[in-house]
Amino acid sequence: MVFPRLRFRVTWIALAPLLGACTSGQKEASANAEEVLEQCSQVEPTHLSVITEAWFARIENGVSRGADLDGDGPNCGHEDFVDPEGNPGIDNAFGALLPLLDLTEFTAVEVYLQDTINWGELLLMIEMEDVDSVENDPCVNVNLLRGLGEPTVGTDKIIESGQTFDRDLELPMSRSEGMEIVDGRVIASPLNLPLPVQYFDDHLTINFQQGTLQHDIGEDGHGTGFLAGGVLSQDIVDFVDGRGDIDVGDLLISLLDTNSDIWPNEDGKCEGFSAVLEFKTKPAFFYLDE
Repeated sequence: MVFPRLRFRVTWIALAPLLGACTSGQKEASANAEEVLEQCSQVEPTHLSVITEAWFARIENGVSRGADLDGDGPNCGHEDFVDPEGNPGIDNAFGALLPLLDLTEFTAVEVYLQDTINWGELLLMIEMEDVDSVENDPCVNVNLLRGLGEPTVGTDKIIESGQTFDRDLELPMSRSEGMEIVDGRVIASPLNLPLPVQYFDDHLTINFQQGTLQHDIGEDGHGTGFLAGGVLSQDIVDFVDGRGDIDVGDLLISLLDTNSDIWPNEDGKCEGFSAVLEFKTKPAFFYLDE
C-alpha cells in the first residue's frame, strides 16, 4: 500500500550547479532549479509493510536464501551456498548449524520470536520512500525500523493486513538510500537490525550488522523476503559462557568457534558468522505525524 508523505527539505549542494552557473544557459539553469524546488514540495508516496512471520533460513542440498556478504572474500575455509535462483556465494553459516540446534532446546527461540511479533512487542517495519511504482522504480529510500501498537491477529494466529501503527522513535532506524525496485523486488544494503529474542528467562539481542535486505512485494501487497547479515560470535559466547541454565551453551561455543565465516582478523580467524532471517510481510500504515 502507498500513502502520501510530504517532503520539504531542499539540498543546497544539489542546487549549487544549477544556481551558480554564469553562462548563456543561465535561464535554463534557473528553470531547472525551480523545477527541483517544485519537486521537493510535492507529495511523495511511501510504501509500508510489517513483518508478520520470521524464522532463520535453513539449507537444503546446498541451497539457501541469502546474500554474498563478503564479496567471495576469505571465509575461514567454509564453503558458500547458492540461492534458489542459482546465484553463488551465499553466506549462511548459522543455517548450517540449525539441523543440530533443532534437536535441542534452541527451538524455543523461534517460537518466542513469532510470539513477540504477534503480541506487538517486535513490530519490524519496512518503509520505502519516494515510491512511484512498487513494480519498477529506479530510486527509493529504504528504512528498517520498529513500530508501536497492539496488532490484531487473525484466526491463523498471524497479524492481519492493513493495520495502522505508531513509529517507535526511541529505537534507532537503519536506512539505505538510492535503492532500486525491479519487478517488484527491492534489495537494500547496508542495513542493521537489533533483534531481541528470549532464551527461557533471559533476553539476548542478536545484532545483525552490514546486512542485505531483499523484499519481494506481491500483487496483493503481501510479500516475502530475508535479511542476511553478520553477527559477532563473541556476543553469543558472552551470553552463554559459564551458564548452567543453558544446556546448549558449550555446544554453541564449540560450533561458533569452528563455523564462524566472516570478518577475519589480522590472524586470519573469523570473528563473525553469517545468518539469514526469512520473513513474510503484509501492508501496513503509520499514523501521520501531527
